Amino acid sequence: MSDAPLRFLQQENNRLQEENKGLRGENASLREQLATVGELNAALQRLESTETPLTLLDELLSKTMGVIGARDGSISRLDRFTGELEFVLVRGEIWQELRGYRIGAGTGIAGWVVNEREPLIVNNPRQDWRFSLEVDQEFGFVTRSIVCVPIIAHDQLIGVIELLNKANGAFNETDLAVLSMLSQVAAKILTAVPT
Repeated sequence: MSDAPLRFLQQENNRLQEENKGLRGENASLREQLATVGELNAALQRLESTETPLTLLDELLSKTMGVIGARDGSISRLDRFTGELEFVLVRGEIWQELRGYRIGAGTGIAGWVVNEREPLIVNNPRQDWRFSLEVDQEFGFVTRSIVCVPIIAHDQLIGVIELLNKANGAFNETDLAVLSMLSQVAAKILTAVPT
């Protein structure tokens, strides 16, 4: 009698166990993302009663970064008078240096998002013509991956959100969807907070 059917069943069992493990991980990730969506919705409800909307937005940026697995992130506001993006909220390695820093609204990945008013994922930025080395060179930083979304309120672009350097793997469409929800909350907060 051949051992082939038994070996096949053992291999299939191993494959199914690995697949099950992967599905459990995906399920946990989706639960985290769903919880973040709930928190973003709750933040919208609290927005009217809070006296510190930028603190609320900073907390949401931090939580979103944690769910997506980004090491660094920022929210920049467009200054229509100077044509620059100003880093309003910054999280990560160079947050102190970058807060208040300004770049041209047409510079780099963020500039492309400003001009096109479209979100963008770039998992190998140094190979992308839209990427600018300005911030990396100025602050000794290394950008390895980027997801960037526009912040639009009343059909006006008012800024961008960027997450950088995903800890495990590459940014994906699910990350983009979660970040796009944060941009809707950011639009409400940034329009409520004077410049």
